[in-house]
Amino acid sequence: MSDPCQVCGCTDAGLLVEQPPHRWVKCPACSFAWLSPMPSFDEAVEVQSPEVGQSYIDGYLKKLDSKMRRSRKRVRKLKRHMPGPRLLDVGSNIGCLVAAGVEVGLDATGIEINPVLADEASRRYPAGTFLTGAFEEVGLEPESFHGVYCSEVIEHVVETNAFLDRIRQVMVPGAAFFLTTPALREYEGKGPTSSWRDFGAPDHKLYFSPGNIRTMLERHGFDRIRLRLTFNRGLKLLARRI
Repeated sequence: MSDPCQVCGCTDAGLLVEQPPHRWVKCPACSFAWLSPMPSFDEAVEVQSPEVGQSYIDGYLKKLDSKMRRSRKRVRKLKRHMPGPRLLDVGSNIGCLVAAGVEVGLDATGIEINPVLADEASRRYPAGTFLTGAFEEVGLEPESFHGVYCSEVIEHVVETNAFLDRIRQVMVPGAAFFLTTPALREYEGKGPTSSWRDFGAPDHKLYFSPGNIRTMLERHGFDRIRLRLTFNRGLKLLARRI
């Protein structure tokens, strides 16, 4: 018997791959995959060191122009589906999406768990609002945002049900949700497991597939889910908060 699957509750997850010292399991019912044992919330927060933050800054600055182009494209798409001007970026990194939102007249706020990244974002883009802390713990008013952007974040989360409950809580009815995350198929190979791509533990903790992420969002009060593949065959979707 395994820990219950966060998507469907199945307790029969089996070994997917061992990448010492980490072990990944997969639900036979819905194909959700996760790190086993799953770190605690506090352990996940501790991973966000200054060194990790600086490594993200260094990586982003090498391709800042392309990051801003992508952010502008995505924020324009998201804005078309937002019923008002208030935008939240969960996991705002160095602030590109918030900056792009401000450029098109949105009242944009970013939340970033890593203090080094949040400080860098505030310095670079002072017109935006940046909050530091874990999204689940930062005080935000219920039903206060017309759009939420969450890119390459949910795979780092320990408890996705609590995370998505909180996402929905801060959104007004009819608000738009833009989500991207790596897909399990990017990592699950066809040959021997020893040849598979590294799953990125303990930073990455879980992977969705197209079917189970749709199930998850519907259960948490989202509809009009439009799912697309990213360039690397990850998951990209736009949904509406009911």
